[in-house]
Amino acid sequence: MEKRFDIIVVGGGPAGCAVARAFGLSGKSVALLEADPEGQPKQRFAGEWLHPQGVEALEKLGFGEIAEKVGRPRGRGFVVYPGHGESPVKLDYVDGQIGLAFHHGDLVEEMRRIVANTPGVSFLAGVRVKSADDHGVVLENGPRIEAGRVIGADGRASVVRRSLRGASSHKPISAMTGILLEGVGAPYPDYGHVFLGQPSFLLGYEIAPQTVRICVDVPLKYKAEMKNPDWLIEAIRDTLPPAWRQPAAEQIRKGHLSWQANHFLARADYGNGRRIMIGDAAGHTHPLTATGITNGLVDAIELAGTADFRAFVRSRRRACRVPELLSRALYDCFSREDAFSQSLRRAVVSLWRHDERERARTMGLLMGNGQSFLTFAGPFLKALWGAWKGRGSKRVDAADLASAASWIRLPLAYALAGLVKSRN
Repeated sequence: MEKRFDIIVVGGGPAGCAVARAFGLSGKSVALLEADPEGQPKQRFAGEWLHPQGVEALEKLGFGEIAEKVGRPRGRGFVVYPGHGESPVKLDYVDGQIGLAFHHGDLVEEMRRIVANTPGVSFLAGVRVKSADDHGVVLENGPRIEAGRVIGADGRASVVRRSLRGASSHKPISAMTGILLEGVGAPYPDYGHVFLGQPSFLLGYEIAPQTVRICVDVPLKYKAEMKNPDWLIEAIRDTLPPAWRQPAAEQIRKGHLSWQANHFLARADYGNGRRIMIGDAAGHTHPLTATGITNGLVDAIELAGTADFRAFVRSRRRACRVPELLSRALYDCFSREDAFSQSLRRAVVSLWRHDERERARTMGLLMGNGQSFLTFAGPFLKALWGAWKGRGSKRVDAADLASAASWIRLPLAYALAGLVKSRN
């Protein structure tokens, strides 16, 4: 094994493969280090949706054959099912842009195959990093590898982030379980589905022809109940479309579930220029809006294409702030159970249902087409006003005021979180 490279990338997931290939194509020598042995990615329940910017990033980096694979589901947007017998609302990507859905393991395997054949890139699987500093990494079995830059693309438990900042203050949000259904399709092919109901909400989308992934969000207050199969089956039964109920119940009874914890970490800190974090190592939020892999791929392209690290940081903070804020606001809107939040949920759905411009604006914000807090504040305040008018009572009580105040504080808090400067 060589002991010196221009770049060391820790983590062989989508972001790590993308940044390793980007620097390899630019003429740098790159060591891509992955802790898991070959063949393990398929076992992981992780991001399986790519927004149009992510598809574009794949194509720019020479991974276009992945997006063009015959039979791979395309993503045209999202369909929101409000529940209570209401008809769904369809939110299309702006300008007819197309995303992508896939099994996470398939994406990782295909990206690793391509990056392993990229000139200048040495892909090493089954290699676990013990520690990192500004000049290289130490592997668990003893050897040290040196480099001009160390890039952490190693997820939420990033060794590179920990080496710089110590233990991260991830804010727990909820738990989520993934259920794979085979032999069924989605009500709207080529769309992600959001079902509002119990115990919080569900996501559903095709990851292959006649293969659907269901993602069940479970609030932390149900920590004791969530591992009980009977409770989970009953909790989601009425929220699922009828064609998914029986196969979902069968998978739950068989224990064919993949659990993960959902956390929030603002994307405010990308490192110091010698040790750098990208993808989930830089920050992450709830997977409701499916921005994780897309952010990692775009991070990779911008980092490799920008000589000035500070300019890279400014660009990514601006681009990610509003989608991050939108993700947290939508999660709370869809999951909180107090009366005012339920009124806000109805107001948001009504806004989407009756206003084409607001549907386009929401999807534009999700895709990163708005970098100013004001682009989020306008529709958010409109929805808040609609929620206040739609409370169902003219009497103002303390609970309504407290909930409304918390909703006003939320976007302001997360907007400020995006302005936090990294500790270089």
